[in-house]
Amino acid sequence: MEIIHLLQAGVTKPHRDRAASATWLAMVHDSTRALGGVVTTSVEEPTVGRNHYRVGVRLRDGKPLSILFNAAAFLVAGAEQQDPQMINAVFVDVPGGDIYRRAGLRVATTAELNQPLNDRHVHLPTEEERRDFAYHQPSRLGDLLFNWFD
Repeated sequence: MEIIHLLQAGVTKPHRDRAASATWLAMVHDSTRALGGVVTTSVEEPTVGRNHYRVGVRLRDGKPLSILFNAAAFLVAGAEQQDPQMINAVFVDVPGGDIYRRAGLRVATTAELNQPLNDRHVHLPTEEERRDFAYHQPSRLGDLLFNWFD
C-alpha cells in the first residue's frame, strides 16, 4: 500500500489508542534492544499541537532518535531527536523496521515521508483537516501524517 492511501479521515488529528500504542511501544523496546540500543525517554502521547506518539531511543552508535507513531494510521516513523519546540521533523528510516511490520504496523520510509505535497494530498477527507492544511501549509507528506497542527 502506498503511504498516500493512509490519508483517511482523522489521520491528521491527535488520536489515542491504548492497544495500538502498547503494541508500538513493545516493538520500540524489542527493536531497540535487538540493535543494542536503549529507550531514553518516556512516551509522549498525542495532544493539541502533535497528532502522534513519540519516544526517544539511543542506538548502539550513540545516535539519539525519536520513534513516532500515528495510531490512526498504524504508522511508525523515525526522526532525528531535536528540540521539542521545533515543528519540522528530520525523518530517518526506522531502525529494526521488520520488527514493527511483524506486529502489523506500517513503517514509513524517509523517502515516503519527504514526498512533497501536491494537489492529490490536499483533498483530505474532512473540511477541518483541509482548513488545518491551508493554515499550516506543510510541505511534505510526513508533515501531514506526523504534524504539529493546533
